Amino acid sequence: MQFAKRLEPLQANVFADMDRAKARAKAAGQDVIDLSLGSSDLPASESVLEAIATSLRDPDTHGYLLFHGTQAFRQAAAQWYTQKFGIAVDPETEVLPLIGSQEGTAHLPLAILNPGDFALLQDPGYPSHAGGVYLASGQIYTMPLLAENGFLPILEDIPEPVLSQSRMMVLSYPHNPTTAIAPLSFFQKAVAFCQQHNLVLVHDFPYVDLYFNGSAPPSVLQADPNKTCSIEFLPCPSPITWVVFEWAMRSAMRN
Repeated sequence: MQFAKRLEPLQANVFADMDRAKARAKAAGQDVIDLSLGSSDLPASESVLEAIATSLRDPDTHGYLLFHGTQAFRQAAAQWYTQKFGIAVDPETEVLPLIGSQEGTAHLPLAILNPGDFALLQDPGYPSHAGGVYLASGQIYTMPLLAENGFLPILEDIPEPVLSQSRMMVLSYPHNPTTAIAPLSFFQKAVAFCQQHNLVLVHDFPYVDLYFNGSAPPSVLQADPNKTCSIEFLPCPSPITWVVFEWAMRSAMRN
């Protein structure tokens, strides 16, 4: 059996490699403090567990959950977002529940990129950002994140030949692994840059609620309230898992 060439860059997986290393350490009798991923070690509240148990006993919950069945959840997500960031979100056309942010970042390039198109990714960056581009048969241009630049990419350094073939830029702040936070002014600059070059701006926002004293990290939609080019993923540990996606779907179909 011969696999598609697009799978060749996906031969290794950092999380699988670390899992094997942890297993070897534990088998050798070593104590392991696992900081490799954000897997919860705390139980859900009793009220949540009771609600799940009640739902499991309800035969109406055992069928397929199609789009209409998530309406109440999507409405709650939109309300939460508006209360937190002051941006109106339409639960019918702009909210989509996912099984996690990695699902979105892996699948979205299939809707944005044609084979050979570039995606602009942070270096270092989260592994699934690159994986989705490879699955879409796209090319990757890495934007270095350096301490002297506040771990923000220098957009002006992206070569024009790359920009002419680019369709999307992926950002993620607070950033993993540097912990840097991008100010709203940077997002405003990034939005203007992506508007100028007809790029989809994807913001992976997994650490929306994790910050020290001071102002909360901004949402990219605070810099693009009309959603002209921006998409945002908010996975756990936030109360919701969703993506604002309407603009991207319309743009992908239009272009």
